[in-house]
Amino acid sequence: MQDKHNSNGFYDLYHNPFTGNSEPRGYTYVAGYGFSPPPRADYERRMIRTYSSGIALMLLCFLLLSGPAYQLLFSLETMLFGRFMTYTGLSVASELANMGAYVLALLLPAVLYCRYIRIPVYNAFPLGRLRDTGITLAAIPITLMTVVVGAYTASVVSALFAVFGLYPTSPIPAVPTNGVEFIFYFISTAILPAIVEELVFRGAIMQSLRRFGDTFALLVSSLLFGLVHGNLVQAPMAFITGLAIGYFVLRTGSLRTGMLVHFINNALATVLSAISAGLSIHAQQTLNHAVYVVYLFGGFVAMGWLLTRYNNMFRLHASNTVMTLRGKLAAFFSAGLMLILLVLLAVTTSKYFLVI
Repeated sequence: MQDKHNSNGFYDLYHNPFTGNSEPRGYTYVAGYGFSPPPRADYERRMIRTYSSGIALMLLCFLLLSGPAYQLLFSLETMLFGRFMTYTGLSVASELANMGAYVLALLLPAVLYCRYIRIPVYNAFPLGRLRDTGITLAAIPITLMTVVVGAYTASVVSALFAVFGLYPTSPIPAVPTNGVEFIFYFISTAILPAIVEELVFRGAIMQSLRRFGDTFALLVSSLLFGLVHGNLVQAPMAFITGLAIGYFVLRTGSLRTGMLVHFINNALATVLSAISAGLSIHAQQTLNHAVYVVYLFGGFVAMGWLLTRYNNMFRLHASNTVMTLRGKLAAFFSAGLMLILLVLLAVTTSKYFLVI
């Protein structure tokens, strides 16, 4: 029999410890009454830290195992497909190993995390039909508009650090000129991230944290999405873009929205990088400004259309938890494993600074 406190909709909170559905840890024995559940805020705090530790372990596995996974897969390619590599070249083989390591090191820990917190696969990875195609189509220009906002935010952050003689940079991979190499490059920069990163950040992470409120889940998943990019040039853009993508995933109820928008954003960025590679610096700046104007115009038009067609368009479902948003964020980012992850990400980010 479930405890009466469970009527608030916050599932899995106060089960009777003798039913076998939950553990009695945290319950207090009261003479003449039996086991009494802990204060709800304390339980929420402990649950948030449990989820935080699982997510931190998942992302630590990605950061620490990507390199060894790449070496292993590249060695296997060399042993099994040596002749194939002589025709395609080492760059293609390296790209294949990199893609395989990326998928394994990020997606496999996400699946294990979902099993750890016992969230059903169909809840963690909602890939069902879209609730509203119109919202999905409008999400494309609006998300592209947030790319512009993120780019200017990154410029402001860079200017603040420049005051102290620190100049944030980001890794800029060379765009292949060979046709076959560019196809694999496009897959690794546009297609795979759109699928894998949406399954992990807007899927496993955001969906599992929705029990603590949609706003909290959206903020945390977007913050982690930005931080995992590992440099202060891309992080602000990834955070703001992640907010937009995550919001529209919540509104449409499907990761298909996130995958579509993410793919279009990355595909446009990849193609524009290929075009810019043969241009002068002045021509590159002119092209970027023209693209930004188009993104902003399309985003404002789409946002206006949504506001006129839908009521309460940009409002999330209210949380049914007792902790404040600030308290939940503090509990999440103060967990031990999460602090280790943040330190590792800070060290990684520090590598992409020029000191002048």
